[in-house]
Amino acid sequence: MTPWGLEALAREAASRALGLDPAEIPFVWPRHDHADRGADAATALPPRLVSTVRDRLPGRGDPRLLVCGRIAAELTAMRDDGRCDFAHLLGDARGFLNVTLTEGQRHALLSAAAADAPHYLTGRSWDGEGSWPSSALHEAGPVAQARRLARADARDRIALATGGTAPPPGPGDGASGWRDPYLDGDPGDLLTPAGRALGTVGEASARVAFCRSIPEHPRESETTGGDLPVLPSEGRPGAWVRLTDANPAFRLRYAHAHAVSLSRWAEEGAVPHAACAEHTAAPRGLLFDGPSVLDTAARREEPHILVRYLEALASAYDEWRTCPAASSSPERAVPEPALPPAVAGVLRTGLFLLGVSAPTRL
Repeated sequence: MTPWGLEALAREAASRALGLDPAEIPFVWPRHDHADRGADAATALPPRLVSTVRDRLPGRGDPRLLVCGRIAAELTAMRDDGRCDFAHLLGDARGFLNVTLTEGQRHALLSAAAADAPHYLTGRSWDGEGSWPSSALHEAGPVAQARRLARADARDRIALATGGTAPPPGPGDGASGWRDPYLDGDPGDLLTPAGRALGTVGEASARVAFCRSIPEHPRESETTGGDLPVLPSEGRPGAWVRLTDANPAFRLRYAHAHAVSLSRWAEEGAVPHAACAEHTAAPRGLLFDGPSVLDTAARREEPHILVRYLEALASAYDEWRTCPAASSSPERAVPEPALPPAVAGVLRTGLFLLGVSAPTRL
C-alpha cells in the first residue's frame, strides 16, 4: 500500500465514521517516521478533525482519542467487509492512528516505487510538455551566484514535478556514467571563481553542496558538517572533491549505482540479497515517506529537505546491503528483491530534481 492509498483509505473511513463530506477532510500525509510501536505508518488525521466534529463528541474524554477510536472502528469494519486490508491498527496517546501493513502490502509498496518512481513520488505520470530548468553554472561569476542558480533550478524542478500540469518526461532508466561535464571538459574554459570551483569538484558535487544547506546567504566559511563547505571553491573544495563517503554527492550516486547493479545481478540469476527485518524496515519506511518529503520540499521551497532525505535513504540502503544476518544468522534474513530497484528509482528521481545525474554502474 502506498502513502497515497493509505491517505485515501483514512479519508474514506473518517467520512463514514464521522458523517463528514470528503471535502471537509484535510489532506494529511501518513508518515512512517510518525509511527509508534513498530507500525509501518501513522496518520495524524484524527487530531486534525477534532475542531470540525467537536460538537458531535460526548462531553468526556480526550477528543483526539474519541475521533481516533471512531476512525479505527470504521477501518476495522471495512476490513471485515473485505473493503480494505491491514495487519494491525492501533491508536496512541497523541490520537494518531498507527497502521501495520501486511507483507503483501509491504511488497506492493516497494514494487510501486520500483516500477515508476516519478509516479510513485508525485502521484501522476511525467508525460507533459516543456523542459526541465537547468542553468549553466559556469556562467556565474562568484560561487555564491552559482549557488543561487543551482538552488533556483532545484526549486523550479521540484515545483514542476509536483505542480498543476503534468511534468515533462523525467529520468530514464538507461545507462549513465560517472563522467562530469566540468571535470572532464577543458579547464581553460573555466575562467570565473564559480567556473574554477566547478572544475575542481564537478557539477554533481557542486549542485548537492549548493542545495544541502538552509541559509540563502551563507558565510564564506560556513559548512554543513565536517569538511563540507557551503561554498566550495578552487582553493577550499573540502570533502566535495573526494570520491569517498565523506562526499554526500558521491555517496548518493554510488548508492544508486549499487542498487541498480544489485537489481541487474538478480535479473541475471544471482541470489537476491537478504537482510534481517530491522535493516529491511528502515529503507522501506523511508521509501514510504518519499512522497510526503517531496511535497514538503515543494511547499516550503527548501531543496535541502530533499537532499537530506536522499542521504537518509542512501544510509539506510547501505546498512541493508551490509546487514550481517545473511551470513551470521541466515534464519533471520529475508530476501527482498524489490527493495534495490525501489531505492534506485527514488534516488534517481531525487537526484534528477537536483539537476544531478545518477550513474548506473559501479
